[in-house]
Amino acid sequence: MRGTRSTIRNDERGYTLPEVLTAVAIAGILTAIAVIIFLALLERWRVEAAADQLASDMRLAHSSATQGLTDWRVVMRHDGAPLAGCSGADYCLLELKTAYDADDASPSLAPGTHPSPRQLPHGTKIREVSFDPDCSGGDPDAVVAPSLCGPEATRTLEFNSNGTVRTLRPGTSGTVRVSSDDGSPSCGVVFQASTARIRIGEIVYV
Repeated sequence: MRGTRSTIRNDERGYTLPEVLTAVAIAGILTAIAVIIFLALLERWRVEAAADQLASDMRLAHSSATQGLTDWRVVMRHDGAPLAGCSGADYCLLELKTAYDADDASPSLAPGTHPSPRQLPHGTKIREVSFDPDCSGGDPDAVVAPSLCGPEATRTLEFNSNGTVRTLRPGTSGTVRVSSDDGSPSCGVVFQASTARIRIGEIVYV
């Protein structure tokens, strides 16, 4: 009996220090990879959420314009540019007093209403505003083929009571690109002027 106990005790052995260090190193590498993947997914989810939010507000402006028979505007803050009337916001929703044509005098806000500031999810921003075929910058999500970009860019989308959308200048279909703070990944929110159809493009990594 004693001999048997001695044999069992002699056969038992633990992990050596090199084995423990190897296991710890492998676990550390796997953890680092998992954290990197999670952070990348988190950044993607934020950009997707920002694009969804912007598209939803654009659709809201469209439906409000057609139901209320007045024009609504979505004014974008482009890459840190100031936005009058909506301090600190990424973009702003404005209800106009009446529908109007391009030749009319400058419009006024609906009485008793104030600009509605909108903030995108933390870590995201409006990266580019390519509101017309001459300013799409080669964007693969653009509705129309790109050409040369004109100097008179605009950051305002106007949803009209007749169900269309324009950017206060000719050639109004285009893309609003939302991205993370460092510019990648990004996602385009694409709109069609004649129908105000809005869709969300693919996630793009630079």
